[in-house]
Amino acid sequence: MEERIMDEDELRGIKKRREGDAPEDGQSLAYELTGEDGAAEDGYDEDLVGLTPSQLQEELARREKQRAEAHAESLRYRTAGEAAVQREDYDEAIGCFEQALSVEYDEEVEAQLWWARTRGMTSSDILFDKEAAREFSEAGETTKKLVLDAFGEELRNAREVLLEEAGPLREQVRAGQETRRAPFIANRNYYRLRFFISAVLTVLFAVGIGVSASFLLRTQSDLPTILMIVFGALTLISLALFLFFSRKLVVATRLCKANERLASTEEGERLEQLEDALACLDYVLGPAD
Repeated sequence: MEERIMDEDELRGIKKRREGDAPEDGQSLAYELTGEDGAAEDGYDEDLVGLTPSQLQEELARREKQRAEAHAESLRYRTAGEAAVQREDYDEAIGCFEQALSVEYDEEVEAQLWWARTRGMTSSDILFDKEAAREFSEAGETTKKLVLDAFGEELRNAREVLLEEAGPLREQVRAGQETRRAPFIANRNYYRLRFFISAVLTVLFAVGIGVSASFLLRTQSDLPTILMIVFGALTLISLALFLFFSRKLVVATRLCKANERLASTEEGERLEQLEDALACLDYVLGPAD
């Protein structure tokens, strides 16, 4: 008997069973096929549209097998990570738990990863790394509770201390930037104007050489030769000035940009460190009130 092709409407009719209503063997993925407009987040899978019933069963079985293999691989990494934690080899444990999570997300494994990253909840240093702090902000509730129960009070106190230091330092650094900004901009504009003038003069004198040369064969006078020599000398002088002012302009521009960077002064560098630490704490604890 010829197999019938399943259309999209029939696939949309395959609904995910609710909790307590377990699917039959080999059907668990089929019940995930629900949603509209082919949106992956709604569980609708366009790859299954048009399959015959037997092809659908084969595809679902293949996916179930992949899921089981991924779970087994994740479990192997998790077991290896737990063994490394027992040896207090936290670096190896971190690698194992990261591998496990890359294969299959598990909230408990994520919590174990942060246990390893904090050296068994004895060090909060990793939370002051911006990338790690950002990752922590996206972690599950189990992980957040585990870490904040251990370090929450310590981190909140640290944020208060950092805010007290950063407040007046911000004003000091900004005042210094404002004081230096006007002279730096004036210096840059001074060399920028001379740079453009020397560039224009170099072009004009070079054109003068060409125009003078065009009259060499048209007249018996020595004037074109004299003009060529004069324009040639002026071109060399303006070119030298152009190179001189271009270097000065580069330096002046760098000074302006450096003044806008916090790390351009010792106080600014300290403020940058404080701002980075506060940004990490905002990721971990949430924005300060």
